[in-house]
Amino acid sequence: MGSLTFGLGLPNGFPIGEPNLDLIRFAERAEALGYDRLWAGDHVVFHVPRYEIFTTLAAVAARTRRISVGPGVLLLCLRNPVHVAQTIATLDHLSGGRFVLGVGVGGEHPKEFEASGVAVRERGARTDEALTILKTLWNRPSVDHVGRFWTLRGISMPLRPRRPLAVWIGGRAPAALRRVVAHGDAWFPGFVTPERYRQGVATIEDLCRRAGRDPATIERGIFVFVGVDPNPAHALRQAEEFLSRNYAMPFAPFAPYLVTGAPSECAAGIRRYVDAGASHVTVRFATADPLSQLEIWSQEVLPALREV
Repeated sequence: MGSLTFGLGLPNGFPIGEPNLDLIRFAERAEALGYDRLWAGDHVVFHVPRYEIFTTLAAVAARTRRISVGPGVLLLCLRNPVHVAQTIATLDHLSGGRFVLGVGVGGEHPKEFEASGVAVRERGARTDEALTILKTLWNRPSVDHVGRFWTLRGISMPLRPRRPLAVWIGGRAPAALRRVVAHGDAWFPGFVTPERYRQGVATIEDLCRRAGRDPATIERGIFVFVGVDPNPAHALRQAEEFLSRNYAMPFAPFAPYLVTGAPSECAAGIRRYVDAGASHVTVRFATADPLSQLEIWSQEVLPALREV
């Protein structure tokens, strides 16, 4: 799996229009600072303003040259997989082969399922079927598929990604871990403690052995909300406000999964995930000023992590 790599969650949500929230400048600066991947979150409708994911990724890809870009994670179950196959192939070509596909099932905001005509209880089955369709469209000249949700007869997708796409699977439930082994090239959960992350890695390794798959073929990523400040209380306060507003709910449920504090505290918090098995770390700054957080994190936290 190689050395530890690093990514950033793009600030493609609120507060749109407020000072310093410049998505493109953030992406350009992340590339200049040597990060490996940029991820855009996905919601169709949500509590706060959100940029549409594919438009966002196209804009970022056009203004960067090296860094990988992708959805972290795409709610694939809300979309027609044939349309997604064309969109993703297009983005991979326009980005020069830098697209990485992150997929999750969501479910925390039922209104976007209602708006999309999808039952929340079907999200896992739809995701599995859609992943199968994507890979088939990109690997066969013509596709015949009769499934639970989609029927394709003689469908061709001549436009294909420039090379086989890496599929990063989000989620922490048992079904998500099975999906990683069946469809994924990486596990990419969020909102997990280091202890649960370690358990998930062990479960994936066991599932791989049962399936006859080498566990080393699965990269281990983690997505963590963070807040760094010389004043730890200020970092926590900003994160509390950000997450409560973003998810329209009290902060308490997020507390176990958040890494905040002074730079040394943040480095120690991220190391716990690395010690639990993570080979890729993506952070999303839980603040209204992600550009300043990016500078502090890159100067005072990232060097310590690169030494791991």
